Amino acid sequence: MTHAGGIVYRKKGSGFEILLVTAKRNPSAWIFPKGHIEAGETPEQAALREVEEEAGVVGELVGPVGRPIKFDTPVERVRVQYFLVRMRKESPDTDGRDKRWVKFDDAAAMLTYDNLRGLVRAAKAVREGRRSHGA
Repeated sequence: MTHAGGIVYRKKGSGFEILLVTAKRNPSAWIFPKGHIEAGETPEQAALREVEEEAGVVGELVGPVGRPIKFDTPVERVRVQYFLVRMRKESPDTDGRDKRWVKFDDAAAMLTYDNLRGLVRAAKAVREGRRSHGA
C-alpha cells in the first residue's frame, strides 16, 4: 500500500452526508481525501491524518472500504486503501482545497473518477454494518 484515504460521513437530519474535496492537481475534480503513507505510519493512521490535513475533519475510523484502488501517475504506481471515517469535529481549515458535504446518494454523481464511485456503495454498506469488500 502506498496511499490511504478517508471516506468521511456525518449524520445530517434523518440521513447521512459524505465529504468530498477537490484534487490538488486538478481543482475541478471531486475526490475523497487521500495521501502517501509516511514512514512508521499505518494505513489507518495515514487516512485519519490526510482527512484532517486536507479537509479539517477529525474523525474516528470505522473500517476499510472496498479493495485497494490502483492507478499510475507519471512518477509512481499508486495503491490506495480507503477507510470509512465518522466525523467527530470539523474546522474550516484545509490545505487549500474546497470541500463539500453531499448526500450519500448524490456523492457518486459528483465524484470525478469512476474508480471512486463504487466506493460510495461500499462505504454505505460498511456504515450500515454490512461488510463490503467489493468496490
